[in-house]
Amino acid sequence: MWKCVHPISYRYGTVEIRSVFKKDTWLECMKKVELELLKALVKNNIINEDLNWVSLENSFKDVSVDDVERWEKITKHETMAVVSALSEKAGSYGKYIHVGATSNDILDTVLGLQLNSAHKIIIGKLKKLINILVEKSIATHDIPILGRTHGRAAIPVTYGFKFGLFIDELSRLYDILGDTIKLVGIGKLGGAVGTQVELYPSGDDVEEGMLSSLGLKEASYYTQVIPRDRLALYLLNLITLSSVLDQLANEIRNLQRSEIEEVFEPFSKSQVGSSIMPHKKNPINSEKVCGIAKILRGYAVGILENIVLEHERDLTNSSFERCIIPEIFVLLDEQLKTMIYVIEGLVINKERALENLRLQEPYIYSDLVLQKASIKGADRQVAHERLKNILLSEKHLSKEGFIQKVMRDKYLSSFLSSDDIKDAMNIEKYIKAADKRLFTLLDMLKDRGFEISL
Repeated sequence: MWKCVHPISYRYGTVEIRSVFKKDTWLECMKKVELELLKALVKNNIINEDLNWVSLENSFKDVSVDDVERWEKITKHETMAVVSALSEKAGSYGKYIHVGATSNDILDTVLGLQLNSAHKIIIGKLKKLINILVEKSIATHDIPILGRTHGRAAIPVTYGFKFGLFIDELSRLYDILGDTIKLVGIGKLGGAVGTQVELYPSGDDVEEGMLSSLGLKEASYYTQVIPRDRLALYLLNLITLSSVLDQLANEIRNLQRSEIEEVFEPFSKSQVGSSIMPHKKNPINSEKVCGIAKILRGYAVGILENIVLEHERDLTNSSFERCIIPEIFVLLDEQLKTMIYVIEGLVINKERALENLRLQEPYIYSDLVLQKASIKGADRQVAHERLKNILLSEKHLSKEGFIQKVMRDKYLSSFLSSDDIKDAMNIEKYIKAADKRLFTLLDMLKDRGFEISL
């Protein structure tokens, strides 16, 4: 007999994030919402009876998942199963449970509680990853590495500059997620179709009392459900975060290729890279992050389709959300946890990076040589064509050979000196340019409240 069906049950995500979506946790949230609803009903004199709250709360504690599942076999209705189990334990007070509410008043409010809890875990790990990347970028800001475009050698950058791209993307998503959680960390009490007619004219007061005690804001408008455009905006931003982690992991995978070897994932002494090839050190952690991103991107269309519900409510969003909301958080948590481990232990092979850079000289300096000629008055297009002919005339042109060929070109040499070309081949210039961009970014992050020591 299978104990597990889904890898999330045993392989992905931390206990912390999985516990947010456990059936036990869900039931505790359901109890809490029903209890706070009842308190708000009494406070607003909808129910005119003094309740023994200690006794009532103790009876709620006695309700277990087994109780709910027993009732669900009878009612064939999840929320009514909870209501029936609570009423059964509450005795004479049971008749007041769920007054004025429809199922989705409770379910959407519970979802708001779960999303807030899961968000705190994700945002905490995201901030930790950003901080680690900042530390790495500062530590490697002056180590040159070959920039590449289209998989081919471009011009020199630095390790710090490379890290800067992901710091920028991830910090932007940190801010965006902080804004969009406000769209979904909310609740409602609207009754059958959202008009609150069941508690009219006191519905707003009851809703405000219930939600404030739960630490949730009120949805601005709803039918039987909170509109799913809100959830779409938040979840799609989580999936965007997943894709940025994919991009970071993919960069590491490519830089760890045998023919490049400019970075390495951490690899423990007892770790095995291949069951058949003893020499292998595979970037399995980064590959896992990339693989998970494929799963999460696959949910995007369904998330958008869930915005479309008929009239005041239908149930077509429910089963999809039951599956994908826990999966998105658990799998994203796994990605973040993995990337924190990889970046913390990342091995920087600066010697190999410099070797790879030197192999591409003088070709990688052609950009700056062209700009110098243009600034000194050369026709840029003419200079570009002449430099291209020189650089592609030999497969292995030396720096000295390049200077000599440019100086023998009557057109180019009328604008360029050998010192101009040597200056264009000065690696320190590239490091300083990359530094300026990186530290401008880090200064901006400090202004946005990130703790950065420069």
